[in-house]
Amino acid sequence: MSRRSRRGAPAKSKATSKPQSQPDPKPQLRWEGALFAFASNMLLVTVLTGLVQTMRLPIEYEVIATLLGPLAAGSLTAFYVRQRGGMHAFLGGMLSVLPLTFFIFQGSWQPALYAGAFCTIGGALTEVILRKRK
Repeated sequence: MSRRSRRGAPAKSKATSKPQSQPDPKPQLRWEGALFAFASNMLLVTVLTGLVQTMRLPIEYEVIATLLGPLAAGSLTAFYVRQRGGMHAFLGGMLSVLPLTFFIFQGSWQPALYAGAFCTIGGALTEVILRKRK
């Protein structure tokens, strides 16, 4: 097509042109996912901490229980919700900090905060691994 024939051709209006493809919006957060993260974090930390205290193991084992339980809870949450597992694990893990502080760790907030943070890390790492598989 020459320049002269292009000049005579009707101009394309912006309204008729194709809209640019926009990325899909993120799916909404589900309250069931955050509740699952909360419940699984509470359950695993309570059971593992109780097991360590019942068996009268050294404090190092309680630290391991405080880290491995929430990692598993976050990972299970990411498998449960399938999308945005890290965010669901964050919400559930942070909601569980206050009950863990008062009922499980007898007022010590540091291990409870670690449990919430490691729940988030477990969910985020599992989400990244699941994304790479797709």
